[in-house]
Amino acid sequence: MFAVALTLFNFMNSGTAHAESVEKESPQAQLEAINGDIKHLKKLLDKLNNERSSAERHLQSAETEISQLQNSIRKIEKTLEQGQADIKKLESRQQALTAQKNKEKSRIANSVRSVYFASRDNRLKLLLNQEDPEEVSRHLTYLKHLQKAQLEAIEAFEKTLTDIEDNRQQQQALNDRLEEQQADLTQKQDRLIKSRNDRKQLISRINHQFKSNDRELDSLNQQKQQLQTLLAQLAARKPASSAIQQSRGKLSWPVKGRVLYGFNQQRPDTRMRWKGILISVKAGTKVSAIHDGTVIFSDWLRGYGQLIIVDHGNHYLSLYAHNQWLLKKEGETVLAGEELALSGQSGGQSEPGVYLEIRHKGKPQNPVPWLSKL
Repeated sequence: MFAVALTLFNFMNSGTAHAESVEKESPQAQLEAINGDIKHLKKLLDKLNNERSSAERHLQSAETEISQLQNSIRKIEKTLEQGQADIKKLESRQQALTAQKNKEKSRIANSVRSVYFASRDNRLKLLLNQEDPEEVSRHLTYLKHLQKAQLEAIEAFEKTLTDIEDNRQQQQALNDRLEEQQADLTQKQDRLIKSRNDRKQLISRINHQFKSNDRELDSLNQQKQQLQTLLAQLAARKPASSAIQQSRGKLSWPVKGRVLYGFNQQRPDTRMRWKGILISVKAGTKVSAIHDGTVIFSDWLRGYGQLIIVDHGNHYLSLYAHNQWLLKKEGETVLAGEELALSGQSGGQSEPGVYLEIRHKGKPQNPVPWLSKL
């Protein structure tokens, strides 16, 4: 994300404008650039940490609301269960009362018929003077009262049934409202669950990015430490005895082979250009110093693999990259033609070879005019 193509003494090739400008700066300026990148990355990490905290707070809020909704849904479900039970009780009572009403209707109908025939017989008896009129009248009055009471009982039963039906409809309406409310709460719960899952995914992405940037910060700190160490070495080192510029056009080749890529030639599949030359040789070929000097770096470096840097004095440096084995250590003095390493394809190269750079005050030089003609 913040790929800082900063290397020792401007040897890391980068296609970015930032790296191109850094190549022309002093080691101290590079150190300041790294410090700036570290500061920027720390700000980004702080921002990511704040975003993660905010997402975690939203996640906590969503989970709390989901829990509250689940409690509300459970209460509604219990109310619905009770309402269904009440409806069943009302239906059972209604069936019982309906049966009782039908039974009473049948009994009253029989009574009415009996009263009808009895009253007709009494009238006949009265007409035929076969019965005391007063007795017949009392009997008819009794039958009328009985009939009236039975009719009132039927009306009371019918009113009770009407009330039961009203109650059932009210209970059903309540259940309908509760079911609608339950559906709304369930939909809201589904939305909250989706929001919770989205927050979890966001936190996961932030954590991944946080770890990636944290590793990048560690890498920058390591580069910073390496650069500080080499700055100290530069301050303490002595210039080489002989002047390399006097041997321009006469320097020995590090290896004998075909030049695959020349100086400033564009690299395959990238926008970057070579700051030196890449020479094709078999793996294990001896790599020699082009001139007298002191080894100031001998280690693995990202993008260069096993790398040796030789200081030739007067701000001239030579670099030998992609080796498979380094034969010299930092601080050792070497002579022109002395073995430095064995060639290879370290640093991610697809085929074996030796990469050579020459720099003066950090600026890349075309190595070919410096080397003797093969």
